[in-house]
Amino acid sequence: MKFSLIALLGLVLVPTLAFSDPNINDSAQLLNRQTRELIKQKNNRYLQTKEQPQIEVRTFKRVKHLTPKSLNRHPRRVYLVIGVTATKREVQIYSSKDLHSSFTATIRGNIIRAAVSDLQSQKPAKLNRGIRFVYRAMAAKIDQRYQYALDKYDLSGDELSKIDHPHTLALPMALAIVILISALAYLFKQTRRRHDDESVK
Repeated sequence: MKFSLIALLGLVLVPTLAFSDPNINDSAQLLNRQTRELIKQKNNRYLQTKEQPQIEVRTFKRVKHLTPKSLNRHPRRVYLVIGVTATKREVQIYSSKDLHSSFTATIRGNIIRAAVSDLQSQKPAKLNRGIRFVYRAMAAKIDQRYQYALDKYDLSGDELSKIDHPHTLALPMALAIVILISALAYLFKQTRRRHDDESVK
């Protein structure tokens, strides 16, 4: 009887372990099949390199205490951590010390801001699109760091520019607004002066 129970338990656990990915901990059940496949494929490619970096994705049903306990236990590791509650969502990127220069606070902020509308969405498909963008951006930074050849999982040039130069569009827009305000102020002054002149007459 004991042997039968152990054998049955083994039959249930073996397939689960075989299909589990050590780089995925989806406690909050956020990741869809497409996102899981991206994580698996990209990390498998990294395992074929000399450095063997890895990108882990973790989701939790909380928004506090998200820092991975194994953060500095393994070199060449980057973590995408997502915490969710009924009312809040927190997305953080962490890296091991040897990758700090590739994942500065500015770069991490730029990556998350570039996908913020998708990451805040309540629609699972949009949320996963945002997670995949962030993951691919993290992978792009690793690929740049180790000078890996580009693959189909890398960001396009336009997508990369959102991370590397997030203010390139904001600056011309700000300049245009300043010019518009100056022009309106000038017109207001001219109109007021003309009105004053007519009052004097």
